[in-house]
Amino acid sequence: MVLSKVSDLAKNVGDKTSSAIETTKQNSKISSEQNAINAVMRQIGEFYYEKYAETGVADEGIVKFCKTIDGHNATIGEAKAEIARIKTESAAASSGVICPTCGGTNAADRKFCGDCGCKLEAEKRLCACGAEIAAGAKFCGECGARFDEIAVAAAFVESDDDANFEEGE
Repeated sequence: MVLSKVSDLAKNVGDKTSSAIETTKQNSKISSEQNAINAVMRQIGEFYYEKYAETGVADEGIVKFCKTIDGHNATIGEAKAEIARIKTESAAASSGVICPTCGGTNAADRKFCGDCGCKLEAEKRLCACGAEIAAGAKFCGECGARFDEIAVAAAFVESDDDANFEEGE
């Protein structure tokens, strides 16, 4: 009798497991078919939007959706333009000279600020060996010393008048 009950219990568990597996398979099939329908619906939408974009004409109900897409595309265009502006400013800032008066970014070869007209005096950075250190350099080009090990002396570029004035004293 006990053996019979255990056997019945095992059969019921097996039946329920088979049923659960079959249900899961069918749910997976349904999900797969819904995904296929969604892909085709997207293609239909893209088809009608392309027609609208080409001609400016569409059924009244579709025009609303197309204009919504246009709005999203405009926002994407603005975001892309902002990214380009940020990248351009970043590139200019990293390769240019910052004005000490107004903070404007100028090309490295400029002598005067394009924003305020202030004279841009480049700061010289000198290695302990006396060689000028190029901006962004990690090693001295003359002695090979590592930048973080160099005793760097910062001195503003003096004009010829200032140099003559110091010699005459």
